[in-house]
Amino acid sequence: MPVLCRSAWRSAVFFAGLAISATSLAGGEAGIISLRDQGNFYVGGVTSEPAENGSVQVYNQMYVGYQLPAEKSRKYPLVLVHGGGGQATDWFTTPDGRDGWRDYFLAAGFDVYWVDRPGYGRSPTSNRYGELSNSATSSIINFLANSNHWPGDSKNPVDENILNWLASSPPGPYAGDTVAAEGISKLLERIGPAILVTHSAGAASGWLAADLNPEKVAGIIAFEPGASNMTSSIRKGLTFEPPLTDAFEAWADAEGCEMQPQAAPSKLANFAHIPVHLIGSELGLIAGLPCAVKVFSQAGVSVQYTFLPDIGITGNGHFMMAETNNAETAQVFIDLAASIK
Repeated sequence: MPVLCRSAWRSAVFFAGLAISATSLAGGEAGIISLRDQGNFYVGGVTSEPAENGSVQVYNQMYVGYQLPAEKSRKYPLVLVHGGGGQATDWFTTPDGRDGWRDYFLAAGFDVYWVDRPGYGRSPTSNRYGELSNSATSSIINFLANSNHWPGDSKNPVDENILNWLASSPPGPYAGDTVAAEGISKLLERIGPAILVTHSAGAASGWLAADLNPEKVAGIIAFEPGASNMTSSIRKGLTFEPPLTDAFEAWADAEGCEMQPQAAPSKLANFAHIPVHLIGSELGLIAGLPCAVKVFSQAGVSVQYTFLPDIGITGNGHFMMAETNNAETAQVFIDLAASIK
């Protein structure tokens, strides 16, 4: 066995430390990103009634962050809308420290904006007293993280990366989909037309925002989306022609999908020119998406559904932006967004 002199031993330890650091500080997988601008601002918000001393409060404002690549090559900016129990940082990095989808979208030439829905992340709500019981738990994250690509043990509720993801899930009460939609609409008024990219429970805010400001929405890409059956309670916030009244009764087709009556279904008037892309993963929450396609189509919406295994991407779960093959799944979104004209 060769013997190292002291200086050689120190060099060996130094370079071993570099190797360890490189492993523990992953990042840069999306490539070098040059920006022409970056920043943040708030949209929306409500001013309270003045107190006796004349002071007021502002609440339900929505935080927006953005980065704009030096070489913009895409027509429409992307607006990233996080899911329930999450926040804008869901898009920034993975729980094991690799580049998140935001970086891949920037590297692909998109202007990228992201929001914290009111009550999450940097966006406060009208309730000043956040209840811990309203927060996500490791059991919820553990359930939703079910995947063959989770960077750790997705079945272990105390897995290091389960806890890393949970750490970004704030405890505050959510202001509601309508409030979030109003904030997103104000953002769209400022930067639109834009493509909404929504995740999970964030889809409801996206549907409502598109209905509020359809001229500023170039398209919607919703993955693992919630509130995707427009015949459900969300219909009350959407513009149907003719209107769907409280007396509306859905019926189930042969596959059990709740549909409008076949004779004269109402149309989602403000979605007439908005292409909708739904994306589901193999181990995610995909049961309702084939039905959602039918409901959207019946309401006159141009809708496509991509089930990842159908294009050769298997084993993913609900948090596909956090998983070990997130570069591969990011490319699916990049291609879909680029196809929106």
